[in-house]
Amino acid sequence: MARDDLIPLDGNFRKKIADEFKHYLAQESTRFDKDNCLKIDLHCHDENSDVPDELWGRILRVPETWLKTKKLVKRLEKTGCTVNTVTNHNNARSCWDLQDKGIDVLPAAEFTCYFDEYNLYLHVLTYGFDREQEKVLNKKRQDIYDFLRYATEKDIPVILPHPLYFYTENENIDFELFEKLAVMFQRFEVLNGQRDLWQSVLTLNWTQSLTPEKIRAYGKKHNLNPADFGVDPDQAKVLTGGSDDHMGIFVGDCGSWLYVENLKQRLETQKPSELALEAIKKGNVSPFGVVLENEKLQIALLDYFAQVATKMKDPGLFRLMFHRGELKDKVSCFVIANVFLELQKRKNINKFLNFVSDTLRGKKPGKLVKWQVHKDYRFCIDYLEQIADANQLPQREFAGKVNESIHKMFNELCLLVVQRLRKASPQTNQTLIKGLFTEDFAGQIEMPSQLSVLFYGNHKKDSNSEGDIGSLIDNLAFPLLILLVILSTMVASTRVLYANRRFLNRFSDYIGKGCHQKRALYLTDTLCDKNGVSNSLSGKLKEIQKYDYPVDFLICHESAKSEPHLHVVKPITSFCAPDYGEQEIRVPDLLEICKIFYEGGYDRIVCSTEGPMAVVSLLIKFKFNVPSYFFMHTDWMDFIKETTDLNKYQRDRIRRIFRALYQQFDGIFTLNSDHKAWLSGYEMELDPNKIFMTAHHAQPATSNVIPVNKQALFADATQHTPILFVACRVSREKGLFELPDLLARVKKHIPDIKLVIAGQGPAEEELKQVMPEAKFLGWLDKQTLASMYAGLDLFVFPSQFDTFGNVILESFVNGMPAISYNCKGPKDIIQNNISGYLVDSPEQMADKIVEYFSSVETKQVMKLAAKARADEYQAEPIMKKFLSDMGLEVEPIAAEVG
Repeated sequence: MARDDLIPLDGNFRKKIADEFKHYLAQESTRFDKDNCLKIDLHCHDENSDVPDELWGRILRVPETWLKTKKLVKRLEKTGCTVNTVTNHNNARSCWDLQDKGIDVLPAAEFTCYFDEYNLYLHVLTYGFDREQEKVLNKKRQDIYDFLRYATEKDIPVILPHPLYFYTENENIDFELFEKLAVMFQRFEVLNGQRDLWQSVLTLNWTQSLTPEKIRAYGKKHNLNPADFGVDPDQAKVLTGGSDDHMGIFVGDCGSWLYVENLKQRLETQKPSELALEAIKKGNVSPFGVVLENEKLQIALLDYFAQVATKMKDPGLFRLMFHRGELKDKVSCFVIANVFLELQKRKNINKFLNFVSDTLRGKKPGKLVKWQVHKDYRFCIDYLEQIADANQLPQREFAGKVNESIHKMFNELCLLVVQRLRKASPQTNQTLIKGLFTEDFAGQIEMPSQLSVLFYGNHKKDSNSEGDIGSLIDNLAFPLLILLVILSTMVASTRVLYANRRFLNRFSDYIGKGCHQKRALYLTDTLCDKNGVSNSLSGKLKEIQKYDYPVDFLICHESAKSEPHLHVVKPITSFCAPDYGEQEIRVPDLLEICKIFYEGGYDRIVCSTEGPMAVVSLLIKFKFNVPSYFFMHTDWMDFIKETTDLNKYQRDRIRRIFRALYQQFDGIFTLNSDHKAWLSGYEMELDPNKIFMTAHHAQPATSNVIPVNKQALFADATQHTPILFVACRVSREKGLFELPDLLARVKKHIPDIKLVIAGQGPAEEELKQVMPEAKFLGWLDKQTLASMYAGLDLFVFPSQFDTFGNVILESFVNGMPAISYNCKGPKDIIQNNISGYLVDSPEQMADKIVEYFSSVETKQVMKLAAKARADEYQAEPIMKKFLSDMGLEVEPIAAEVG
């Protein structure tokens, strides 16, 4: 089916679907005279939804809610509902209890029905049955055909709720299922308060496309008679609304208007529930309410997690292990149970979680609580009070205010953790840092159950240090556990909504509407740094901005400004990694990035650094169920080998960590052929089909470049003086400390040769001491750097761990040949003896430098070849292949770069 409404790249997918649904609801609001309408929430739950459909809930033996029926009814009345109903899972106990107390209620339940040919479970909202019919319905729900035919025979109306969200292990649901559903159901829930807007719009688009001709054709195709299911093909599908609320927070905020002619007169002789049932059967239904995507579900899950943490009982190890389900489900539930039971042991956390649950219902903590709480946590009480006050706001504002307060509380708790780490004694911090950043960590990381070993090692522990660390852990327990609860709810709420994202994409293609735009968010924390990686990333960003490619960068930085295709978030805090000089590691605002990802309508994530941004990218991957990609700029195994004293076995442990990290991504981009072979080889074992070759593109030559005057660098130089040039981060792993011996070898044949070094880094002062005759220029801007390439003679690249060698490409653009070791990265760029030299040893490097300066003709030919090689790294084909490998819609590029 044609995709006639693909979102243009400059459009806003979220705004488009929001406007479409808002327009639909505005039309529905004027469809019936409200004076003749009953107001009902057709989908809500209470404590009698006590056997969850989800496997994990049954394993952990937790109900879906602890909400009392009395509180549910009170909340319905508060929101103006004029008819009561409760749609608990597979039972109407709450409805019967209310009837027995003389309270008018429309009997209802949400039955879980089995669709055998698809190994699929569907929820079916069912209304107006009696107690005996409930027993029959529960028996027949094992076969959805029998269930629906019985309901039709007894004139019991049914609604298919959240039609695009169902329970199955079958990942290949075909669209014949929806052809059958069109024949089997007359009523569909188009507005579900706990589901996302995209699903609601897709449901709306699909149901509106079901013409009488289609329904009859589907019935004939599948040998189904619409009349057997109470479906009239000539009547438009009836669309309904409900809150799907379990916790009583949003119940009644979404629902349906039920039109009854002469309502006031009829209420004199008939019960509201009788008139409501009549309106549902006739199809006089109009949905109302607001869909707030994951915001409502996020709040509901926070409340649910808080109650689970305080009320959950031990599921029992024996029962857990012998329960139905796969081993991974049981292990996950075992971990979750232990986390929640650990929370129950801590009284302060229990009190806090009870406060959370109360404030979500408008009840503030007692006035004395703030003064009893430690001053470091008083901000938590302030935010809880704001949440309680928000209950007086309209629905949309309430949800927004709650999530804003939770977001701020989350960030302040993160800051509190950092502050307590910084306030710890230097000895304690040294122990922790040593455990995280040195070889001790590599030797101990494989014993996670022995946390004391992680901190102390196996040697005899200093009693003072042990006490400091124990105290620090106690101080961190409360904020870390609360952070875990908040983060879990925020991730789980969105994951639940998008668990079937792959199907939603296929479904939107199937109906030809509501197709999600294809757009990537690229996370990096090095765009503003001064190194080769930042230069290459800046080049990518310029190309994206120039051609409006469907990619946006996001960086975490204190002072950078947002611009087209670039988001900037402020860091929560930052720190410098030991032994890595001035490199600053910024801790990003995780929740802000998730908000940007969602509101920007992105559907895939890219990351190019293994630090905090890698963690964020994997959280987004899991939270939104989107493809994720990793761009490898650095060979960390070589870096570790060059900069630490780790032995082979310890490096293997680190390699396994990286392997586990990279295996989480759907695709890995690598810059050289050796790295590609290593990633797919026995050490890393990544799927070769998920490894993509790419390259950095050559930056256009700087215009109006004036070659540097050699005499401006060296007083004793002339324009004919041979000068070698090095530009890179000044650190040991770059091989720069080989330069003194190299220069000494060359000077035996070319006594007047000189060396210029551009760049900065942690080894700069040390290198100056061993090479006082070299000229150190520090970090150069692009224009000055180009003048060096244009005016000096030969680029020397002594590093053997770089994955690409962007500076080699920079030198080629300006006509400067390069010499490098025959190693990954450079060997894919330099054409040996054509645009430069590839050597295997320092001796060979010295010999080739001498050879280069021995012939004027060789120099001229190589300069031209270097420029020609740079021309093969044009931005457009490289960028298009990069986007195509991510699944973004660009023109295909046949040839591989490099």
